[in-house]
Amino acid sequence: MSKVFIYGFTGTFTEKPEYDYAHPDVGATHKCMLFLRQAPATTEFLNAENEAKKFGFSSITNLAGNQLQIDVLNTEAYKGFTGYYNEALKEGSSLVYY
Repeated sequence: MSKVFIYGFTGTFTEKPEYDYAHPDVGATHKCMLFLRQAPATTEFLNAENEAKKFGFSSITNLAGNQLQIDVLNTEAYKGFTGYYNEALKEGSSLVYY
């Protein structure tokens, strides 16, 4: 069964992404949250870094991750992330940069 993990990282947007999304300006450095659908119940940092690169990010640092506990999406603090979770389940990944 697929699970969604959240990987946080800092990266620089440096190239044209493989995915069509409202990306940051080239050269901008951002903190990001990558929602990644995966079968294993353990973190897959190499896979997460490769997926971040598909979003156009490089110079990835401070990569950390954990399985998303679905019940947190019902809390006030995290209910805004439900769409990213659903997108990751459907499409395989979703990215938030800030």
